Amino acid sequence: MKRINHYMVGVFLLLMMGCSSNIAIDEDMAAVKGFGKVYIPQANYQPLALAVTLTDEDFRIGYSAYYAGIKNAEKPISVSFTPEEDLVEAYNLKYDTDYQFLPPASFSLSQPTASIDPGHRATPVFDVVVKPKGHLEPFKPYLLPIRLTAEGAPVNETLQTLYVEVIASFGPGEVPRQKVLSLGGYHEELLIPFVEGQLIVRDAAGSLQLYTADEGVFGNARAIGQGWGIFNHIFYFQPNRIVGVAADVFQYQVDPAGNFGDSRTIGWGWNIFDRVIPYQHYLIGVRPEGLATAYPYSEFGDLDGGNIRDLAADWNRYVHLFAYGNSLLGIQEDGTLWQIPMADNGMPLPRVQLGSGWDMYESVIGLGDDLLALDAAGDVWRYDFEARGFWPLKATQ
Repeated sequence: MKRINHYMVGVFLLLMMGCSSNIAIDEDMAAVKGFGKVYIPQANYQPLALAVTLTDEDFRIGYSAYYAGIKNAEKPISVSFTPEEDLVEAYNLKYDTDYQFLPPASFSLSQPTASIDPGHRATPVFDVVVKPKGHLEPFKPYLLPIRLTAEGAPVNETLQTLYVEVIASFGPGEVPRQKVLSLGGYHEELLIPFVEGQLIVRDAAGSLQLYTADEGVFGNARAIGQGWGIFNHIFYFQPNRIVGVAADVFQYQVDPAGNFGDSRTIGWGWNIFDRVIPYQHYLIGVRPEGLATAYPYSEFGDLDGGNIRDLAADWNRYVHLFAYGNSLLGIQEDGTLWQIPMADNGMPLPRVQLGSGWDMYESVIGLGDDLLALDAAGDVWRYDFEARGFWPLKATQ
């Protein structure tokens, strides 16, 4: 026991000696790691996003310069911030993006030049001021590279350029839409996206009506099926199937003209789900308590119950939920529209809010790149949708 105590005392004395000694810094190594250099703290290879609306409002995002010295600046360091249009093309080539340079008339830098004074490490935070109305197009991706130069200290090249991404959206209540179909009153019709921009509507009598669009507007319907009122959920699944879900899951072969072929039952006991959503190679069932489960659905039309996986525990928060590209779009009861990106393995990623005011509709679906929305009067509206923007359907109170 004495030997152990002596060992602990020795360790304690060594620690105390270490704490009382001055720490030596290898200044050459520190310079390699960025010390002694000036940089933009907000800079990164990933752009800093600024969402704006096409209104008279000014939008701002901050930028500054910082001196990463071992000590505060000992002499003035003059810095300049310069918009660099040429860097947009280089960025697009490197990251396979399609940005355009932010139009010069739409922005200004509140302080293009500044100084880091002796005894300090940073400039104040200045503003990029963006005036979108009259200069920007909605939902087009713009990029503003701001490059830092300095006198009195070297620049850290890895953090020399701030990239600001600007996406302009319509103002609240100013989002354009097109009436593409009138059903003559609302009777809880079910809208079903179909192939080649066609739309299937299950009417109040349980019949399936096929609509074809001419320049985006749907013409007269053609009945393609009867007795579909028995199903809680109906949807088209690539490449050639219409699926109806009640207590069991029924699959029907269908061609692009809406002609039905063979059918068979592929699942049982699906009345446990509040809703069923097709997404790529999965059927996703959402229980009333919010648990969402994905069932692999093969190209041969078979469900794989042995490889199901749970995706989320709270998807009962959405009153509408549907596939859109490599994402799901969900609308909550308060009208907020959310994008739920899906990873390559079929698991959801953190959601992003894309809009507000969508509770003005009884139903919303995706049809190709567009969204179709059915209102309480039985009218169907088309939105030329772009997930990179924000969609505020109602004017602010």
